[in-house]
Amino acid sequence: MANTNELLTKVLKLHGGTDKWNTYQTLKAHVQIGGITWSIKGQEGVLRDVHFTGQLHEQQASWQPIFEEGFKSEFTPQRVALIDTDGNVADELINPLDSFKGHQIETPWNRLQLVYFSSYATWNYLTAPLNFLQPGIQLNEIEPWQADDETWRRLEVIYPDSIATHSRRQVYYFSEEGYLKRHDYWPRVLGGSSATQIIEGYKEFSGIKTGTKRRIYILNDADNSYQTEPVLVSIDVLDVQFQ
Repeated sequence: MANTNELLTKVLKLHGGTDKWNTYQTLKAHVQIGGITWSIKGQEGVLRDVHFTGQLHEQQASWQPIFEEGFKSEFTPQRVALIDTDGNVADELINPLDSFKGHQIETPWNRLQLVYFSSYATWNYLTAPLNFLQPGIQLNEIEPWQADDETWRRLEVIYPDSIATHSRRQVYYFSEEGYLKRHDYWPRVLGGSSATQIIEGYKEFSGIKTGTKRRIYILNDADNSYQTEPVLVSIDVLDVQFQ
C-alpha cells in the first residue's frame, strides 16, 4: 500500500494535482472519434466531430449535437436519453447496461446504446487518473511492465458497481515521470473482449494534463501484447476546457 500511495501521489501531481482538479466542476471537450467499432455497431461516423460535456466529480455527461437530428444526449449510469431541439425527451433508456446482456463484438447497437458506451468511456478517459479518488475505487500497484526501453509502473484499479465503466478491473500503466501511457480493460458491453488504449500527445489545459492522441487496439491476454491493426477506436482531442 505504501508503494501504491507513492505512485498515486506522483501521478496525480503530474496530471495537475487534486487542489486544482477540485477547483473545477465541468470539462468540455471537442473530439474526433473513429475506428472500426462504429461501423461494426451500425453507427459509423456519428462521433466523427463532436462536443462532449462532463461533470468532473460525478458521472453525468452529454454530447451536443449528436445524430442527424441535432439531439443533445443525457447520460448517468442509470439512464441515457436523447433530447430534441425543443427540449423534449425523444427517447430514453433506463438501466442501460442491462440492454447489453448477451452482446458480442459484432452485435449492433441502437442510438441509446451508443450514447451510453461513448459517454461513460469518454468520461473515464478524460478524467483519469484524477478520478481515481472517486468513492469506492480500490487501487493496488502490481508488477511493472517493460515497454521497449522503458519500465512502466502499473496500477490495478477496481471500480465499484456505482461507476459505469468498461470492466470492474482495469490496469493503468505509467511512465517513469508519471504520465499515463496505456490502459487495459475488458468491456462488458462487448462481451468482455480484451482491449488496450495507448495514450500519447500530452497537452496541458487550464493546468490539467491529458493525452490528446488515443488509440485502442485488440489486447492479447496470453502475453499482454497488442496489435496496431485494426484500430478499434481512435480519439483525437482537439480542445478541452475546464470550468
